[in-house]
Amino acid sequence: MELVMTCTTAELMLLVGVCDYPGVAKGIGAATFGKRSEKEWKAILETAEHQLILKGIIDDEKAERGEEPISDEMKTFINRYVQSKWIIRGTDMPRKRALMFHHYEGDDWLAHIIYKDIIHEFYYVTFDEILDQIREYYSFSSGDSVPVEQFFLTEKAFDWLNEPKKVDKVKKKSEFTDEEKRSFEHFLEDLEAKNRYLYNLTTFHFPNGTDNLSPDLYMENVLYHMRDLFFFLPSQNGVWLVEYTPHPKTPVRIYLATVEEWMQRVARFKEVIEV
Repeated sequence: MELVMTCTTAELMLLVGVCDYPGVAKGIGAATFGKRSEKEWKAILETAEHQLILKGIIDDEKAERGEEPISDEMKTFINRYVQSKWIIRGTDMPRKRALMFHHYEGDDWLAHIIYKDIIHEFYYVTFDEILDQIREYYSFSSGDSVPVEQFFLTEKAFDWLNEPKKVDKVKKKSEFTDEEKRSFEHFLEDLEAKNRYLYNLTTFHFPNGTDNLSPDLYMENVLYHMRDLFFFLPSQNGVWLVEYTPHPKTPVRIYLATVEEWMQRVARFKEVIEV
């Protein structure tokens, strides 16, 4: 794993704009800063420019002479970032982080960690390193086995889990066995511990690259490019996995798995990526 750069969102926005991707730069800015006045945008970008000059990423003297202010290496990096056709994203809202991988050529990817929508770290990694990076990033733990715990929900009941007021409704509408009730209560305890947030890993495909699209993958306009999505939730010992089954009434199965079983599910993103 090779560190490429660390920057703020504003600095990344400016570099993307300098490399002639105004649509992507606008998307980055809107996703993080929302609506701002022209005066506010100017102040944000001026501050970012000063920081990039201090870091030696922007050459102020070249800019004043009308020459290219950034290095060929930096332009190559930004092009790879923007033109990626495959992106893997892992969410981590409890820690206010996101982990992303942008494919740019052959076996080569950019690992991208976002902290609180403000700080971005980029690393060059190979395809084979991605699974290890995901495991290390989440750092879940479990033994070789976990208790047998599972329950089944309708799709609507699964959606209701996002709304605290509807948890009792889930219980009333679900025909749980005694074992499933205990598993459901255990799951709810773990869900509350994470502020009712389910983690997810997603694979996106952009046939024409991400130019003219916001690279912020929480935006609705890119959800149509989703190729694979699965939800999970860490427990004190193991990981809750969500899977869809062919059952006509209760297709959503939620069960406790070991970390190795979770990693086997994570590895399935390889099945949908074509590079």
